[in-house]
Amino acid sequence: MKTGKTSRSMQLIGLAAKLGRSELSQTIKDKLSQGIDQVTSGRLGTRIEQARMIAENLSQMKGAAMKAGQLLSLDAADFLPPEAVDLLTKLQGQADPLPWTTMREVLESELGLDRLADFSGLDPNAAASASIGQVHRAKLAGKDVAIKIQYPGVAESIDSDLAMLKTIAKSGLMLSGRKMNLDEAFDELSLVLHQEADYENELKNMQEYSRFLEDSDDFVVPQGIESHSTKRVLAMSWEDGLPLADWLKTNPSRESRERIGRLIMDLYYKEFYEWGFVQTDPNYANFLIRERRDMPVQLVVLDFGAALRYTEEFRRDYKTLVRTVVEGDRQETLDALVRFQLIDQRESREVIDKLINVVRLGLEPFEKSRQPFRFSDADYSRRNREALLTFTQSLKYSPPPRRLIFLHRKLGGVFAFLKRLNVEIDLTPYWVRLSASW
Repeated sequence: MKTGKTSRSMQLIGLAAKLGRSELSQTIKDKLSQGIDQVTSGRLGTRIEQARMIAENLSQMKGAAMKAGQLLSLDAADFLPPEAVDLLTKLQGQADPLPWTTMREVLESELGLDRLADFSGLDPNAAASASIGQVHRAKLAGKDVAIKIQYPGVAESIDSDLAMLKTIAKSGLMLSGRKMNLDEAFDELSLVLHQEADYENELKNMQEYSRFLEDSDDFVVPQGIESHSTKRVLAMSWEDGLPLADWLKTNPSRESRERIGRLIMDLYYKEFYEWGFVQTDPNYANFLIRERRDMPVQLVVLDFGAALRYTEEFRRDYKTLVRTVVEGDRQETLDALVRFQLIDQRESREVIDKLINVVRLGLEPFEKSRQPFRFSDADYSRRNREALLTFTQSLKYSPPPRRLIFLHRKLGGVFAFLKRLNVEIDLTPYWVRLSASW
């Protein structure tokens, strides 16, 4: 892992340059090509190669740079070929782990030799590794525990990584003639990343989240161990379960898949509309599926560093926005979208209409005529993909809305999860509950 500010910046600049060269090269080839099949084949190869470069470089860098790649992998699902998405998805689950000698130094520094000696059977092989830290398995007082250890230098590199990513993003906007102010979007990303790098904060979030679900047998939340946790080390109970991709390989029944789908939907509804406390990282690796003999399958929820709070006023305004999109005329809808900073009023009428179309498409799965909604519906995915693509490509002034960046990322992740489950679910009960609170 590169920890120096200069070396990390140079790697990011190098990656941007490589991507730019590959795109320019393919554009030239397109113009020289005679047939559409040649162009399509070339574009496919270029996107796969770009995904490989992103995955390899950001997996090595960790920190804010890798987190940006994780966010891209979720956003890209409907816009890149499956081969490219598969490469980027690796950033969500198992990044390249750092050597045990490096991680043990962090443990010794944070816990001291006495507390470190309380662990037995500490496995030097990482059970999981991601953008901020990696997890090792051990025993504490005879019980299996997971120890999440932060990579050295990650917290210190967040600001410089984001500054470089912001510079690259602004350069891209300038070249494309767009006039977006990205300051608030990057401020929100900075706030969440610094929050994720504070394991004491994550421990508190985990404990609060667990209290919300203490009476539920459907969900499992690890129990944090305060005595052996610090700002850079988080000890918690070890929770068994399979990641989504591995669970699907076991050929679960339709009933089991639909149950997990409903649990994901129920959880999001509870998080936002009831608790105002949302685990906003929809990374597939943050959910495990636990099979139990003669018992309903459970959902294990992990990673609470990016948990965000939403006030009652904000949630009330959000419901008003949804109602206006469904019931209001064009001007009322536009006014609501502007209030939520989803669109800049300087955008053209055509761009505004494209956004209204995108938002209404987003609510289409709840229409009575679509029940039960099939999340793998190819036609809906195509229309949604095309609408989003034409809208985002048309934007000139509107940056990502700060208040909705992570909330809508979670919502998009929920939809992607349900799509991977290949389920049909009647969404009427959710819509009834929501509209009853208007």
